[in-house]
Amino acid sequence: MKKFTKKQIQILNQYRLYGIIGGFGFMIIVFLIGLLFFFRPSTSTVEKRELTKYPEFTMSSFLDGSYFSDVSLWYSDTFPLRDTFIRLNNNFKRLYGVETKTMMVGGNVQADEIPTEKSEETEKEKKEAVVPDSYMMEASVQNQIMAGLYIENGAAYGVYYFGQEAADIYIDALNNAAKELKGTTKVWSLLVPQNSSVLPEETLKNIGGSDQGQAIAYYFNSYEDVEPIPVYEDIREHRDEYLYFRTDHHWTANGAYYAYQNFCKAKGFKAEKLEDFEPYVFDTFLGSYYAELQLAEMESNPDTVYAYIPNATNEMIYEEDGIQYPYQIVADITGWNINSGYLTFVAGDRQFAMMDNPKINDGSSVLVIKESYGNCFIPYLVDHYDKVYYMDFRYTPYNVIDFCKKNKVTDLIIENNIQICADAGVASKIAELLSE
Repeated sequence: MKKFTKKQIQILNQYRLYGIIGGFGFMIIVFLIGLLFFFRPSTSTVEKRELTKYPEFTMSSFLDGSYFSDVSLWYSDTFPLRDTFIRLNNNFKRLYGVETKTMMVGGNVQADEIPTEKSEETEKEKKEAVVPDSYMMEASVQNQIMAGLYIENGAAYGVYYFGQEAADIYIDALNNAAKELKGTTKVWSLLVPQNSSVLPEETLKNIGGSDQGQAIAYYFNSYEDVEPIPVYEDIREHRDEYLYFRTDHHWTANGAYYAYQNFCKAKGFKAEKLEDFEPYVFDTFLGSYYAELQLAEMESNPDTVYAYIPNATNEMIYEEDGIQYPYQIVADITGWNINSGYLTFVAGDRQFAMMDNPKINDGSSVLVIKESYGNCFIPYLVDHYDKVYYMDFRYTPYNVIDFCKKNKVTDLIIENNIQICADAGVASKIAELLSE
């Protein structure tokens, strides 16, 4: 074994000291650069979300320590070149080998048994749920969407889990709205099936979860003076068609068309044919599932967005924080980011929006209370009403009952994806909006 002289040991220790000082200095420089606001992103294109905002300083948050915790969260969530590093990390992971064709992500959710009808016992057991704020609501919706995913050949399918408490809160909210608006506004319920409804029966049995058909029937059978808009059977019958995106949790405009047809049948409207609309087609769309999973199979087989412009008008006005902006019902998003395809519909998820049909002046109107699944359904309504309104239930400052009475709204459509409204917080928010 070689022995070092005293002088050599001193030189080695000196080099080690230089290395430690240099490494520590580099870390300080990186920290200071990372702390600069203009180097830190506010949104993530890859993850398709807004990143944590820098917290506002208050004396109470300073004293209880929450301010420093929020700064730490902001710092870790907004590091410079975030999307670049995430993409590099995902590409590096793919070097390990070929990704699996079929797999499950999450899915450890306890579903309630679906009853055939509401009972007095469920009424007694029902607890008052907490209504979340808009930030918590967004998190709740996101958690519901990603609660359980079945991946097959580059496409993701959400697994549905029935929740008794949420269902009863939701049903009571719509029944109360129908009672409050009786004689002035007709209340409708559109429950959009989760995209796993297009899978074969055998696959549905294997992946578990709850029966969407039975759950929707429970909602519909429990309504009083609320008119259902059925679509589940049509989805099952036409499941070989392009009704849902592969890389995103939404249904397509082609899927929403079947709900529109059934609504027209119930209302006595003549439904427009798809070929009679002017279409917009946007290739290469990678949606929310891709943002979450980053699968190479999805990236190599992106979605296409088909949108259909209303015949009467393509003009709309949306409102944010009391300020109104002109926009298009179906917007040309050519050249937008690859993750933005679904934003072609009705300006996305706004607090409030209005569409005025110049060809009808009979005072008829429809208000759609919705989340993002309603976006590609709303354009179909424009040709049949004098005015079309929508409110995104997560963000709107308006009370629905008051708005309907004040504006003499003809029809009120409450639209939700069946998986999203299985969350008690979501159902409670709907109940809050539909109460006086």
